[in-house]
Amino acid sequence: MLKVQNKTTKRIRIAQIIFFLIQIYLTSTPFIWGGAIMPEYEQSTFTVLDMISFIGATTGNAQSEKALTMIGFMFILFILIPLIALGFQLFDRSYNFKNVVGLICSFAGVMLIVFFIGGANICIGALLALLLYLLTFFMSVMGIFARYLNQKNTA
Repeated sequence: MLKVQNKTTKRIRIAQIIFFLIQIYLTSTPFIWGGAIMPEYEQSTFTVLDMISFIGATTGNAQSEKALTMIGFMFILFILIPLIALGFQLFDRSYNFKNVVGLICSFAGVMLIVFFIGGANICIGALLALLLYLLTFFMSVMGIFARYLNQKNTA
């Protein structure tokens, strides 16, 4: 049996879709301060897309090439997490999987930013993404509870 969404859960779902789209857009903004992670490069900022482009980069040093490849693969997660959450928000309208996946993806995004980038290396894109992940985490919790509200059908 297909359950119909109430107005509150629909509004929360639409807001989460917008926030996950913004997080996908934020991958093109400065995410990380480059000097602390890659000292051989000049002090500059890198976007998620820049870090992914480092996969397979050649520097002549095997250890730095391995580090660049690992960093690039880690930054792929910054694009995949909001894409997975956005997919569930768009296509799961009748069940509560979208809220559970929203919780997991938001928590994973916060942990990636906090533990992988850290405080000294963080740039504006990562800071905004962190705030949006915290917001979508709480919105997912609200969506879980709002699903169980019974609203009366009034004309």
